[in-house]
Amino acid sequence: MSSSDLAAVVVTVCVVVALAALIVVLTQAFALMREFRRKLADFDAKVGPALSQLADTAEMAQAEISRLRDLLNIAQKVAGMADAAGGAAARVAGVPVDKVRSAVAALRGKAADEGRENARGGQDTSAGSAIASAGRDHRER
Repeated sequence: MSSSDLAAVVVTVCVVVALAALIVVLTQAFALMREFRRKLADFDAKVGPALSQLADTAEMAQAEISRLRDLLNIAQKVAGMADAAGGAAARVAGVPVDKVRSAVAALRGKAADEGRENARGGQDTSAGSAIASAGRDHRER
């Protein structure tokens, strides 16, 4: 055998060994891919329902957040109305109190005048005299 024949045999053996090694590696890769697909299918079967439940929960939470925003807006409007009503009530209540005091003082003065007239002239059964007598009774105490 010549050296070229020997080189051809050695190259052929090396190619066969390389092909055998490549076949073993590819077989391992295919087995690994099958195992990966199986694990991915198991993962999808377990995680799929959880993801759909999570999506439903997220939708419900979004609806509740929207509802809470509406409630907060209403509460802010009510608080604004309460502030405005409180200010208006203070303004409205302040004026009548002063007017009532003035009216009571005027009635007391008028009742006192009528009381003096009655003492001079006769018996008066009007409301003014009743207020005057109540005022006198109150002052005497």
